[in-house]
Amino acid sequence: MSWRVLIIPAVLVLSACSESDPDPTPRRPLKAVLFPYIPDSAGDTFASLEQRLEADFERAHPDIDLDVVFDANLDVYDLDEGGTLNQLLGADAGAAQVVEVDTLLLGSLAAKGWIQPVSLEAGVVHPAAEEAVRIAGENYGVPTYLCTNVVYSRTSNIRSATDSASLVRILREAAPGKRPLATNFDGSWTLPSSYIDAWADTHPGDALASAISLPLDSPTVGAFAEVVDSCSLEAGVNPCLDGTYADNSVAEEAFAAEQANGFMGYTERLFYILKANPSMPLPEVISVPLGTGSAPAVFVDALVLNASCTGTCAEDARAFTSFMQAPETRSLIAFSEDGPEGTRPRYLLQANRAFYQREPARSDPMYQQYEAILSGARPYPNQHFPENRKALQAALLEDLQ
Repeated sequence: MSWRVLIIPAVLVLSACSESDPDPTPRRPLKAVLFPYIPDSAGDTFASLEQRLEADFERAHPDIDLDVVFDANLDVYDLDEGGTLNQLLGADAGAAQVVEVDTLLLGSLAAKGWIQPVSLEAGVVHPAAEEAVRIAGENYGVPTYLCTNVVYSRTSNIRSATDSASLVRILREAAPGKRPLATNFDGSWTLPSSYIDAWADTHPGDALASAISLPLDSPTVGAFAEVVDSCSLEAGVNPCLDGTYADNSVAEEAFAAEQANGFMGYTERLFYILKANPSMPLPEVISVPLGTGSAPAVFVDALVLNASCTGTCAEDARAFTSFMQAPETRSLIAFSEDGPEGTRPRYLLQANRAFYQREPARSDPMYQQYEAILSGARPYPNQHFPENRKALQAALLEDLQ
């Protein structure tokens, strides 16, 4: 009896010591701030997507403690000293090791010394994406998404549109009396980038970097103006240009409600069109011809590495960018696999070429059309756009209004 009384406390003491021992190999933290401007298809402010990405990555890398952040309150276009990107790509406690950015900013980030070169395996991503992350022969990002302007329409005649004039004519004839097109041209990023898209259509063999310089190209502006003007049903009132369609999903809802014959925007805006009208059949889609011809231009989003992330940190960051580039991860995001079964796809274009050859993209009616649209696409310039956009916007507004 006395022996049992003595031994039990001893066992309890040993158990308590065992449970309180510190982990001899604490996990290394890694923070990744990802592009927040994608459809929140699960409706939970990306909580399930964050958890799924963290769990999938940590399953393969149990020694890394991944923190994925989607935060629409972070302005990942803010290039100011002391601004959002400066803080995220800095060395303070709130910094991230990996940030997903629009490559329109890439040259500025590299020039400021906030990011570092990365290795990129040739042929994995679309050629336009490879070009978009290259500066002076070095790669500064790992491409994830492509974005390009398309037109969604209910009429199959849209497939025969080859320039701005034929596009507007087909949209007017689809349902006379209705607004031909609903879109948003408002803003110092949106209007100039739409003009560059039109410039690419008008000058299919030339480098897009030339489109950033003033003066504006007269043939491009003339053709582009036809599309911009097609938004007006009343003289002096253009909801595509005056900010009416700038916020939320007003233009998408107008198209979904058959108040407009076509919608122009990025492919992922189909998510909001179908959300507004779930019973609507899948629309026709083409690359939008904004100029005197049709030659798609693409934005590219890419993962960049904080310049202060070196050694083991850089190795961990590269492991994450490889994970994010994999076709399985791209399918997870594109097809909303983080949400409940039946959740609508996000319809985001993926930079990874293998994504389109695998299920479910290989059998998806929209993604197969998107892949065809990307053939021969050229990337937007990765240098000089941020500092020239406001001058371009001012010149375009003067000409268009």
